[in-house]
Amino acid sequence: MCDKSPGKPSPGKPGKPEKPDLPACPPSKDAIPDDGSNHPADWVRVRCMEGSLVLLFWVAPGVNPAQLARSLLDEMELTPIDIGITPKGPNALALVGLPVWLWVDDPSSSTWGPKTIAAGGVTMTAKAHKVVWDLGDGDKVSCGKGTEWHYGVGEEPSPTCGHTYTEQGRFTVEATSYWTADWSGYGQSGSFAFELTRSQRLDVGELQVIVTSGR
Repeated sequence: MCDKSPGKPSPGKPGKPEKPDLPACPPSKDAIPDDGSNHPADWVRVRCMEGSLVLLFWVAPGVNPAQLARSLLDEMELTPIDIGITPKGPNALALVGLPVWLWVDDPSSSTWGPKTIAAGGVTMTAKAHKVVWDLGDGDKVSCGKGTEWHYGVGEEPSPTCGHTYTEQGRFTVEATSYWTADWSGYGQSGSFAFELTRSQRLDVGELQVIVTSGR
């Protein structure tokens, strides 16, 4: 089931969440810049930050397992979920008072997990565990993958994740998936918690009933 948290975010809400920052580049004594030349056998290539630049270095396995794990997280190329929402279609119009279904559309290892990667003696598995939907009207719902809508359910509400708008307008729906990546290697272990966000516009109108009278 989904949990509702009413109220709009405070003005101080930070920007869209994303994966943790890359680690600082290792000292030159522990790494070799990746310039396309040869490198020692079994060394591992990692991504790192030097100021505002993203650089590639070769490091010896086990020199810094946590740094290697963070670089592996970047190599996973995880992405926000594909938004599943009713009504379907790019120009579809939701209606005031009718349930809107919300779900993770066609979940994959890259959008929901689990996804595993291993290199240089470090193994990591990442997976999402919930989605928080900001409906744009001041309400939020927290759900799992949700239930995909299908023809034949009529005006029934979603059994696992949904929302009903009470006023018309144009809203921005944001789906933030919350992830955990657990890693281990060289007798050490740890985890990264991070979030990925995707947004979509949703137009909500009112059902117009036209009554005519015969002469």
